[in-house]
Formats: sequence, C-alpha cells, structure tokens
Amino acid sequence: MTFTLSATTPRYVPKANNILLVEDNPLYQKQITAAISDCCPGSKVSPCLTGLEALEQLKNPRNRFDLVLVDLGLPDISGLEVIRAARKRFSNVPIMVISSITSESSLSSAIRAGARGYILKSDSDDAICQAIVDVLNGNYPISPSLARSLFKLAGAPGDEAPTLKLSRRETETLQHLSCGYSYVEVAEQMGVKVSTVQSNVRILYRKLEAKSQMQAVVKARDAGVI
Repeated sequence: MTFTLSATTPRYVPKANNILLVEDNPLYQKQITAAISDCCPGSKVSPCLTGLEALEQLKNPRNRFDLVLVDLGLPDISGLEVIRAARKRFSNVPIMVISSITSESSLSSAIRAGARGYILKSDSDDAICQAIVDVLNGNYPISPSLARSLFKLAGAPGDEAPTLKLSRRETETLQHLSCGYSYVEVAEQMGVKVSTVQSNVRILYRKLEAKSQMQAVVKARDAGVI
C-alpha cells in the first residue's frame, strides 16, 4: 500500500528517529509502518503486538522514542495504560491514538491520559499519513468524524465559564485529573481515600455543570482555575 502526503502537508517534518507502534493487528501494523516510512524516512519503528510488550519497551531506560502510536483495543490491557506510561516516561513526546473505537468516553479518556491526537483506522491512507506529520509538528490531529464528539465534550459553543469557588482540595483534584491520572492515582497523590476523590469529583461536576471529566477540565481551564 502506498501513502502519499497531501498538498496541505507541512514541508518541514520534525525528525523522528525512534517510533513506538502499538498495534495488535499485523495488517494494520504493516500499513501504519508504511505510512511512517513515507512520512518520516529513516525512522526506526519498534512494533508491539501487545500492551505489555509496549510497557516493557517503555520501562527500558535505554529506549528513547520521538513518537508513540497506540491502538486502544489491545488483546491484553487497554491502550490507555500504554498512553499513561508513555506520558509518564516522556512528558513532551507526541502520543497519538490510531484505533477503530469511536466512543466519546474513549476519546476523552485518551486525551486525559495524554494523547495529542486521535484518528481512526477507517480514515484514508493520506489522512493517517497527514496526521502523523501534524502531530510531529505540534498539532493535535483528530478524525473529522470525531470532531463533533470533541466539541460536545468541551461544551456547547457560546457556553460561558461559570463563576467558580473551588476549595483547595477540589482544585488539586482537578489538576491531577487533567494530567490523566485515575481516581486511585489521584488518591495516592493527595494522600486521601478513593471515596474522597469520588466525592470531590461529584462536587466539581455540580459546580462546573459538567457531565464528564473532560468537560470539567476544559471548563476549569477556561475559567482560569487550573
């Protein structure tokens, strides 16, 4: 399969020497590797068929990656765990999801975990190649079919950020959630019980008039709280 860059592709493509590709389907793995070869000539791709294999790659102190591409539907663990591990190890490395999963919850969870892009396997070959270039250029590519969900998660157009009066603990909870931590991890960071974090989240949802963590984080950022 041949991938070609569209006319809108930036001429400058940051060099990506080492790329971690986490994809359990050999066919998709081959196609994405071909896209990388066209977009980033000379890059070394480290393919993983399972999430646990990817975690081992990330734990190896000798490994350095310039880009991480992750499928969410892995056979052993969720791709979200791989994203969190990659973001923890490499704070500035772009991470992009390439998946068949289109649910709003998966999109918001991937963003919270640290993904900077989310595209679908059903997208055209050129679109996938373009997304790789975009995320390496510091952009946040998302499949057009998911854009509506992203705006919905962030809040309706024209929504005004509410006047917020949050406690120190509520603000701290939001800050941890915005980094993609789970409730258990937030509890460990704050030195409290998971039930306390859950209580804080319920209060935050009410104060922010939010229905999801993603929406709560976006509204809090818009209000200048975090």
